[in-house]
Amino acid sequence: MAEFAYDIRDLKFILNEWLDMEEVFGLDKFKDNYGMDDVDFILNEVYKLAKEVVSPINKEGDHIGVKFDRGKVEVPPEYVKAYRFLQENGWGSANESLGSETIMPLTLYRAYNEMLIAASPALMSYIKLTTGAANLIYRFGTDRDREMFVENMLNGNWSGTMCLTEPNAGSDVGDAATRAYPTGDPGIYKIKGTKMFITGGEVDLSENIIHMVLARPEGGAPGSKGLGLYIVPKVWVNEDGSLGEPNDVTCIGVEHKMGLRASATAMLSFGENDNCRGILVGSQPDGEGASKGLAMMFHMMNESRIGTGHNALAQMAAAYYYAARYASERIQGRPFTNPKEGRVPIIKHEDVKRMLIEMKAQVEAIRAMIFKGFYYLDIAEHGGDREKSARCQGLAEILTPLIKTYSSETAWQMIGQAIQVYGGVGYTEEYPVSQYARDVKILSIWEGTSFIHAMDLVGRKMRMKGGASFSHWLEDRREFIEKNKNREGFGIEINNMEKAYNCVLEIRDLYASFYGSMAEKARLIPLYAPRVLICCAQLFAAESILEQALVATEKINAIDPGHHDYAYYSGKIAAARYFVNNILPNVYMQAQVIKSADKSALECPEEAFLVS
Repeated sequence: MAEFAYDIRDLKFILNEWLDMEEVFGLDKFKDNYGMDDVDFILNEVYKLAKEVVSPINKEGDHIGVKFDRGKVEVPPEYVKAYRFLQENGWGSANESLGSETIMPLTLYRAYNEMLIAASPALMSYIKLTTGAANLIYRFGTDRDREMFVENMLNGNWSGTMCLTEPNAGSDVGDAATRAYPTGDPGIYKIKGTKMFITGGEVDLSENIIHMVLARPEGGAPGSKGLGLYIVPKVWVNEDGSLGEPNDVTCIGVEHKMGLRASATAMLSFGENDNCRGILVGSQPDGEGASKGLAMMFHMMNESRIGTGHNALAQMAAAYYYAARYASERIQGRPFTNPKEGRVPIIKHEDVKRMLIEMKAQVEAIRAMIFKGFYYLDIAEHGGDREKSARCQGLAEILTPLIKTYSSETAWQMIGQAIQVYGGVGYTEEYPVSQYARDVKILSIWEGTSFIHAMDLVGRKMRMKGGASFSHWLEDRREFIEKNKNREGFGIEINNMEKAYNCVLEIRDLYASFYGSMAEKARLIPLYAPRVLICCAQLFAAESILEQALVATEKINAIDPGHHDYAYYSGKIAAARYFVNNILPNVYMQAQVIKSADKSALECPEEAFLVS
């Protein structure tokens, strides 16, 4: 099996040459701890970790999987070592934690974290969930809650989960049946119910697991607004911080999955013996039985949604890098233009090069889109200019469904392309791309299906604040086009950008008309929502990689063809041209389909889909 390799040069380009990281490092939260001089050192160090510590366990984890026996779950032994190593040595949850004094900018943390995800997606899901749960407690818990839980979660002693889904309440979280009953202790509730598809719900990575559980308190309103949020440790934590008795949280079983086999996906029973206790996060239900549990959980869910998109990118990128290396080594066939010439590496064949540049273009465009989102979040969370921070927050909220959905949907397609480059051997388990295909598919389902995020875009993000945030988002695209209309050598690309931009404007106005005539066209809103999301994502991704290409053009003009960076900058420009000229035109077609308002999917009888 080929040795793990990753495009660390592209990550360095993003932080050193493209994004305004001087602004980010200059924020009060970071200026005393991080600066531009740290970027290359951190990325180089983690690249070594990814290759030497994390990647070697990935295949083992897929082969061994997790073992379930009488309520206990064991992960592959090397996963325990790697998890502890990353957490204890400061390469895990602490760098993204709101409660850490040395929290990294999200842009920097996510750059190095991407390599670790690519090296072992299953391992890093445990770390991500622990981070998210710790941040939830830090953001909304009491000082006592923070003192009791956060430090032990960040140093790897304890892990964390997010518990929403139930057997009869998947995407409809508001139908959750798990209940919370008051006890004689203020803020302490008895929890009873069942949760499923809980990543890390039962593992032997750490000595305790801190579950963040949505449950409905007595008198809670129906639907999502009646759900509260509770800290439910697997092992109860005593007042002095020591571990007490088991907290009546039982693992019923683990899912047998097509991928991510070293990531334990558990079904949990809370309170089988009527002795499961949870700590209320936030305030008691109001007079109408409304709680803010789901609203608080959304902070963790939104972090996880962007993280899920980034996870998909990392796997897609790794598969592409493996495929490109294989194509450069695999000797087969002769040149089309000179059949009498000797056999050549398949990378010299036209269709293989097409597949490789499509993967490269998608990877680099999506990575650019995601890191622009991380940049917005750094400014939104830690910036001193309130107006700019608010604007960045709005832009990040619009990008969240785009990042999660476009990345996870495209990754599945592009990893399939990587298998195609390998040919028949790519379909075997002897090569790494088949595992990435199995591992990545869940990401278009995790943290809300693609349709849910499409509806979030057209139903909320495009309309929030009276449409002002989406208008700001569109204004930024228009500004880029106007600024670069006369850019030498990029006339075709900017023209394509403008055509796609105008299509998205038409779609925005068309959807406004759909909402204005609900009775007549209401069903068109969900029917075409996924297409709308793809159009918006491809427009933003195209701009992001084209912006990078403009930087690369300036760089390449200052060096000669023998320079060590010449091939990198040339590739960046080629990838941007390919995306804008070959992938972005999809927006024109999708816009036409949406405007046609074809109802054949709705008009087809349901019985016609079934066979006897």
